[in-house]
Amino acid sequence: MIKGSITAFYALSLQEFHMNSHSHDSFEIMYVTGGSCIVYCDDDKYTLAPNHFIFIRSGVPHRLEICREKPCSILNLEFVLSETDGSIPLEGLVERCGEFRSLWNKMPDCFCGQDLRNLGYSLKDLISHIQKSSAEGDFLLQLIMTRTMAELAYSIISGRNEAGYCYIRKACDYLNQHFHSGISIPELASYIGISKSYLQALFSKAIGCSIMEYVVRKRMEEAVFLLVNSTFSIIDISTAVGFNSRQHFSLTFTKHYGVSPQAYRSTHRRVLEPDTGQKRYILDGKRLTYRNFSK
Repeated sequence: MIKGSITAFYALSLQEFHMNSHSHDSFEIMYVTGGSCIVYCDDDKYTLAPNHFIFIRSGVPHRLEICREKPCSILNLEFVLSETDGSIPLEGLVERCGEFRSLWNKMPDCFCGQDLRNLGYSLKDLISHIQKSSAEGDFLLQLIMTRTMAELAYSIISGRNEAGYCYIRKACDYLNQHFHSGISIPELASYIGISKSYLQALFSKAIGCSIMEYVVRKRMEEAVFLLVNSTFSIIDISTAVGFNSRQHFSLTFTKHYGVSPQAYRSTHRRVLEPDTGQKRYILDGKRLTYRNFSK
């Protein structure tokens, strides 16, 4: 069984930052939620845009650059994985998740790619939860950490498949930016430069759902975020996420989550900001300490 330990994390918005090249004994994920940044790994240079991430293996020298002209919001997680030691048991991850099993057997030194499913949401949930609780034996922490590793493996393994990946990446970029408006599959295929049938076949194989199912999922995720974190009315939310009528939105939401938008808001509404301020938290055994994040 794989076990994990979280060694450091942060969620920051930085106007400018210049990191010295360094390496450490932890794996690292940097995930851009807004703006852009540049990451150097050994002799390679990677530019990260929103919804893109970089995974860095332990021991690999790297550094982060954020230019003053292009500020960046970034999620960061440093962690250790081992078959023998670790405070977070990730039971079933290798046995039941084929993508993670492939990743574990052939771990890249560095991988830069797009979030092809829900890695960003998993990281936000994980960082938010660690700020509240990092106790050993925390079952919810085990679940969120396991989910994050599964999402990471999915995006990396899917990204290794060169055949058609550039088309899927372009399609996901387009859908992530335009799911609020009407989506036409023929227009999307024309934009990418391939046939509609080929695009649908590639997309279904890589993402595991149809294009329109992906669009609906993105709309539902945005709706949940607005229901929980905003004071917008239901009709305003339905319009914001791309529905032409409140009734259609409510029916789709209820089918997706099993409750109406109103009921979901009543149950889940809260103020949740996965933001560690200007602090970088460090887990050392059972102690949680932090340092101010300095340039």
